[in-house]
Amino acid sequence: MSLGGFNGALSDRGGSYSARAWTMAVLMGTSAIAGALATVVSGHVAPVLVATFLVAFFASVLRVWGNPGISVGGATLATYVVALAIPVAHPAEAFARAGYLVLGGLWAMGIALVLWPLRPYRPARLAISATYTALAEYQEQLGVETRMRETTEWPVFTPAHTTSMRTALENANAVLVQLRRGRPGAVDRGERLLVLAESADQIFGHSVALGETLASLRTVGRNDVLHDRCIQLLGAMATTARALAVGIESESASAPIAVPWSGDMLRDTIRGQATAEVNAQYEQAAMILDRAAQFASAAAVTVQSLNGGEPDAAALASAPLVRAPASEEPAEEHVLWQSFRAMLSPGSLIVRFALRVAVVTTIAVALVEFLELKRGYWLTITVIVILQPYTGVTLTRALQRVLGTVLGALLAAALGVFFHDPRSVLVIATIFVACCVALLPLNYAAFSVFLTPTFVLLAEASAGDWHLAGTRVVNTLLGGALALAGARFLWPSPEQSRFPAYAAAALRASCEYLACVVALFHDRGPAAGEAMRARRRSLGLATVNAEESLQRALNEAHGDERKLAPALTILAYTRRFAASVAALAIARHAADDSVRGALEDFSERATATLADLALALEEGRAPGPLVGVDVLTAPWLPLAVKARIDRLSRQITTLHDAVARMTPVMLETVARERSLSTSTVRRSAADR
Repeated sequence: MSLGGFNGALSDRGGSYSARAWTMAVLMGTSAIAGALATVVSGHVAPVLVATFLVAFFASVLRVWGNPGISVGGATLATYVVALAIPVAHPAEAFARAGYLVLGGLWAMGIALVLWPLRPYRPARLAISATYTALAEYQEQLGVETRMRETTEWPVFTPAHTTSMRTALENANAVLVQLRRGRPGAVDRGERLLVLAESADQIFGHSVALGETLASLRTVGRNDVLHDRCIQLLGAMATTARALAVGIESESASAPIAVPWSGDMLRDTIRGQATAEVNAQYEQAAMILDRAAQFASAAAVTVQSLNGGEPDAAALASAPLVRAPASEEPAEEHVLWQSFRAMLSPGSLIVRFALRVAVVTTIAVALVEFLELKRGYWLTITVIVILQPYTGVTLTRALQRVLGTVLGALLAAALGVFFHDPRSVLVIATIFVACCVALLPLNYAAFSVFLTPTFVLLAEASAGDWHLAGTRVVNTLLGGALALAGARFLWPSPEQSRFPAYAAAALRASCEYLACVVALFHDRGPAAGEAMRARRRSLGLATVNAEESLQRALNEAHGDERKLAPALTILAYTRRFAASVAALAIARHAADDSVRGALEDFSERATATLADLALALEEGRAPGPLVGVDVLTAPWLPLAVKARIDRLSRQITTLHDAVARMTPVMLETVARERSLSTSTVRRSAADR
């Protein structure tokens, strides 16, 4: 029961109540099944080894589910090996064990969801809310200085607001990277927060461009009526930014955030100035406002989704909103089986990792069975928690585990001298469990220091043997050596900067998916739909591989973590690009042949841009200049198609910006490895 509650508490990584409840419920069920299965096969060597391989493989491939899958898979496998190692008098006790695991899981759910809910995303919400507040202050100050007519000099107080905005953005990116470091896998809520941070950056850039445009009109070509309209629109932009800040911080569903401004309002005023000559810069300002409104609208919809609400059609219809249709986020179909299908291929990182875990775990169980090791499940659990998809990360985890276990064993031995009463043991265990949960996202070595005495207290107190701490150290050393051997010899993944290559593969898969959809856009047959789905599965596999690579990079990052923020953006917007292309594919059922030319032109430019981004990542260079991929000059397109292309063009722009911001250290590492590889080949050729 205590093991079920402990695993349930560790699996709670925050998020919406429904997602957390679902994750903990799945863990409760899989743990009960695993515990019962281990009890039934215990004592029979051949069934034990077969069941161990299957359970370990299944638990490891659950990583395709993302963060919940990692939590559920690891805890389920740990429960299985613990139940396997503790003998029972009769196989019928399997039902009792399953029941105790369910009770422990229910107790953990009650604490996490009712009595003491966890809010791990609060720091990120506050950081991004502060970013939008700084954006509102910048826009308000921009409106104040736009009224100045006597000088073209940039006011001395503007750089302070610019610096505040940039500092807020950098802080938000750092918080998001740290949030992701402690919660591996795809996290929907964390991704939405990332999108909000990127939207703030884009709106800020457009605000700067608007300010520069208006500054050029202070003495020459200025129209007081149009300038006043621009000042009003800047105020409306600031109001929207403040509403977004409040919505992000509130964490509660509310009415849709209004975006009652766009370039159309300025154009209406321009048309009212028919008798006066209007400078072309005001048309440019209107276009900038259109773009800013699209990003603000996307942020408004994202805030509503972040807080657990869906865009209400009735509320949107009654509210005075000026939202770009491209801002509405398509509902992406999350089918776990499709993810498994895409993942089951020879080149999948997850498959190789799952096979490695299954083989090494089976060997560990076999050693425990044949050597009759005392408390041998500690050896097996050490193997499970140390093995990671990459060799370097496995080595780091092994060192952390061994060091933490040795220190924890010393702590457990010291406690065993002074505390024997069950009540004092319960209090100490409670404190240590709290420390484990708090330290796991921060430092695994510190987590291991408190994990060892926790297991000794909870699992072994009834045995009355306080010398088990030494046994745990020995088993941990054996398990660490076995895990390192498995990582070295079974489908090894040497530590390199792989993310640029995997991100490039995902971008190329995005190219192929978009090209396939456009090529078959006017084919409504089932064969065309299957071809599109096949391309999307390939893109899904490439994205999963990039996800694993990015997680390794995050775990290995030392120093300035903000350098990895562009990598997070690339991955997030690659997934969103796939969802938008899927929405474009659906729009083909309501479109006619008139869109063929515009789609083909857009596809040609978009795929060329994405291909250049992929090549830039592989070659370690900056991407080429961004070629316009929007369709603002084609207003005759059907609204559904134009909205999809508008959204895709904005996503490509964000991807281009993210690749351009990729840290030179990561790109230089790729170039250095390529140079070393080339030198090795040349030396080998010379030797021959």
